[in-house]
Order: sequence, then C-alpha cells, then structure tokens
Amino acid sequence: MIIYKLKNIYKTYTISEVENHALNDIDLEIEEGKICVILGPSGSGKSTMLNILSGIDKPTKGIISFKDVRIDKLSEEKLTDYRKDNLGFIFQSYNLIPNLNIKENIELGAHLSSNPLNIDELIKEVELMNHKNKYPYQLSGGQMQRVAIARALAKNPKVLFCDEPTGALDEETGKKVLSLLQKINEKYNTTIIIVTHNPSIALMANTVIKMNSGKIVELIQNKETKDANDLRWA
Repeated sequence: MIIYKLKNIYKTYTISEVENHALNDIDLEIEEGKICVILGPSGSGKSTMLNILSGIDKPTKGIISFKDVRIDKLSEEKLTDYRKDNLGFIFQSYNLIPNLNIKENIELGAHLSSNPLNIDELIKEVELMNHKNKYPYQLSGGQMQRVAIARALAKNPKVLFCDEPTGALDEETGKKVLSLLQKINEKYNTTIIIVTHNPSIALMANTVIKMNSGKIVELIQNKETKDANDLRWA
C-alpha cells in the first residue's frame, strides 16, 4: 500500500527577487511498512523533503497525500492533528528533558497518543531497563538516542522520521541504533524514513531516494537489504 504520494511538488524561496527551488518538480511514492532513506549532500533538499512529508512545512506548489488525505490542503490545526496522530520524530540532537528520568522521558511520547505502546515493553526493546531511573546526563550518546527512539515510538506512530539519527554517533553505536530501527520496522510494521548524507545507510533501506539540487536524481528499490550490523561505515 502507498502511504505517501507526491505529485509535481515544488518548494520555492525568493531571495533578492531570485527564485530558488529547494524542491523542484518532485514525483514520488513511498510504500507503507518499508524503510526509506533520503540520501544527499548538504543543500540537496533532503531536509526540505522531510519537512514537507511531515507537514512541518507546506509545498509552494503540487499535491502531497498521506493515505489519500491531501495534507497540502490541511489547515494548521489539522496538520497538528496529522503529526500528533500519525508521526514520530528522531533527530540528531536527542532533545531529552534533563530533569526527567529515562522512563518519564519516554512516557512523554505516550501522553500524545490514544493508543500508546506499553512503556516497560518499549524500554526492554531498546535495552534500557537497567537505566530507566537514571537521568539523561548519566547516559552515553547512544543510550540517549535509544531513549529518543523509544519516546518517539511510545505514541505508536504510523511513520517514524529520522533526521541524521547517527550523525553524532561513532560507527559502533550508530550501527546499534540503525539495528534497533530495523527491529522496530519488523516488529511494528512502522514506516521509517531516514534522512542522511551517509551512503552506507542506504544499503539497509527498501527504497533509496538520492537527491541533489532539489531534485530526485535516482530512485533505487533494493531487492536485498543489508543488516545494519554488516554496513561499512562512511
């Protein structure tokens, strides 16, 4: 099933009367329950693509549908509902609340949902049961990223957006985080969309969207995907 459909999407900024296309005539379909990697250098349009898909920003022109709902036509109030009811977000910076312990940070995500996942089960899933009463400053970077993943998952989202989720991590820790994302995809059938400049991560994806200068320059459907632990880091 197609979860996202984009048709003739433009995102245009005018600077000194010159039009700059952050996204330039994008046509795209993303399948539900798959891992999708948006790959490209800085300034290629990949972060703008994430913002358009997630309803954080609206396209200048074009049609974008989520499960046949035109999100480009939604009001700000309805866009907020769309994000709350359907999406989870993971960023390079963990954005944890420093004066809440790990379990309490994860519970924040559950409060946003009418159908949350079991918190203790999630904490086991991300292998933090022995750390659930600690505070963020007591954890490593990889552990904090796992907390952020669990918090995003607690609301039981249909789509998990990951913006450079391994950007601040070393190779070993980064692979552990990516392996966890694969596990989540398999267990919960969560659609996972990863924005990255690291070409190695593309090998674990079902779909790879290569971007440059606001355009999709190549769309790859991997017949076979690699386990995150087997990736060669770049």
